[in-house]
Amino acid sequence: MALLLPLAGALGVSVTELLEGRRAVQEQRYSAAEVEALIRRALAFPVEPPERQQARVKRYLPVYLICCVLGVAEALAVWMLGLAPTEMGQTCLVLGVGFGVIYGAYAFFWMAETLPRYYDENRIAQFAQGAMHIHIPGVYYNNRNWRYVLRAFRAWSMASMLLLPPSLAVAGQLDPHLGGKATVAAFAVYILSLFGCIVVPAKRHEKDEE
Repeated sequence: MALLLPLAGALGVSVTELLEGRRAVQEQRYSAAEVEALIRRALAFPVEPPERQQARVKRYLPVYLICCVLGVAEALAVWMLGLAPTEMGQTCLVLGVGFGVIYGAYAFFWMAETLPRYYDENRIAQFAQGAMHIHIPGVYYNNRNWRYVLRAFRAWSMASMLLLPPSLAVAGQLDPHLGGKATVAAFAVYILSLFGCIVVPAKRHEKDEE
C-alpha cells in the first residue's frame, strides 16, 4: 500500500482506479466491500502455472502418501494396543496425525512457493493463505528465506507424524511412574519443534542475498 498512493498521485488517478486498471465514471462510487476486494486482488499470491502445479504433485505425492499411511498405521497400533492409555495421550495422538495429514497436504501441494513482492519490500511477520496462518512476532518472511521455511515445514509435518505415535507410546508407559508428565513433555517437544522448524530457517536466511 505504501507504493500505491504515490504511484496513483503521479498518474493522476485514484488508488481504486489504479487497482482496477481503468478510470471510474464520475458518478460512480465504490462501496467499502468493493474497495476491499480490489485491494485483496492486488495483494494476492502469484498464481502457480498448471504445469508447475502438476510437477509439484508428481514430485511430492509418493512421499506424502507413504508417510501418511505409515503415520496412520502407527497411530492405530498405539491406540489399539493401549500404549497411550490416558485421554491426553489419545488426544495428542489424534491431533498430531491429523495435523500432519491436513497441513502436510497443504504445505506440499497448495502453499505458495513464492511470496508477493511486498514481502521483500517490507518486514512482514505474518503469512496467511487460505486455511494456513503463520504469525510469530519477530520472525519476518521474504523470498530469501521462504523456500527454506517451506522446506522445513514440509519435512517437519511428515517427520512429526511418524515420530509422535511411538513417542506417545513410550510416554504412556512412563506416565504411571512420572505422574503423567511424560505425555505432557512429549507433546511439548512436538509443539516446540513446530516453532523451531519455522523460526530457525526464517532467521538464518532472512538476510541472504537473492
